[in-house]
Amino acid sequence: MDKYYGDKASVLSSSIHTSVDYCDKGDCKAKVISADTLPGAENHPWYGGEYKIPKVLAEFVVQIDTESQIKLNEPAYEIKRIEKQVFLTQCRYIPPTDKVFIEGYIRKNIEYASKYCAKGRAISGSIKDTTVHIPFKVYTKVKFRGEKPKIHPNLPPMVARYFDEKRMGKDIREADRSNVEILNEPVYCELEWTAVYDADIDQKGRPIEGFLNEEEFMEFTDKSVVYICMKLLQKQQVCWGPAIPHKDDFKKLPNALNQEWNLPIDELDKKD
Repeated sequence: MDKYYGDKASVLSSSIHTSVDYCDKGDCKAKVISADTLPGAENHPWYGGEYKIPKVLAEFVVQIDTESQIKLNEPAYEIKRIEKQVFLTQCRYIPPTDKVFIEGYIRKNIEYASKYCAKGRAISGSIKDTTVHIPFKVYTKVKFRGEKPKIHPNLPPMVARYFDEKRMGKDIREADRSNVEILNEPVYCELEWTAVYDADIDQKGRPIEGFLNEEEFMEFTDKSVVYICMKLLQKQQVCWGPAIPHKDDFKKLPNALNQEWNLPIDELDKKD
């Protein structure tokens, strides 16, 4: 037991001496590089509302008519079923107009019967399928529910120059500048429902020998009438109940922020 503890104490003592040696040689690099006590920054209340939620600006149904030529992978003698879904790839409102640009496609999964053999009074084959995307691109005019989207454009940057008595002209070494940038909530769309009504017309069929009124085709014309119901929304700050304007808070703002030069916000002009 004495020998065991003696060896353990020897190892501990060696470790301590090694740590001290490292610090003496300058290998101990841990330190506090810098430390600052930060001063407080003043803030001013800015009243916008109690809740920020999506607001429905408009809800409408747009009709889109398309015509396309579709080619199957192999000859078919009958279309069994077509499943249709509508997908949007773009829905873009252009402020401050009443126009919305819509782009997307109709996904059609076409199941059809392909002939393997025809003999006697029977046609045998297999069920195949082809999926196509039929694109569309339109614009439409919308009617807003009272309020239009809240979009505030930025004003051009402003520069103030000073007179230089020595040069009798503009002081090229000094200028005051102002740049105000407003970040608006985007206007976006949501799909409510879609409906597709179509007609498939075979105009290039080839008769199947020995079978009356039966023919094969690889191409056909698709005429579709598409109805899309959508909402136009924008996140806005709203009040639950009557609004409570903070006029006193606006009066506490520094004079520099009350100038049209720096902050062209309509609410500040109404503080009086």
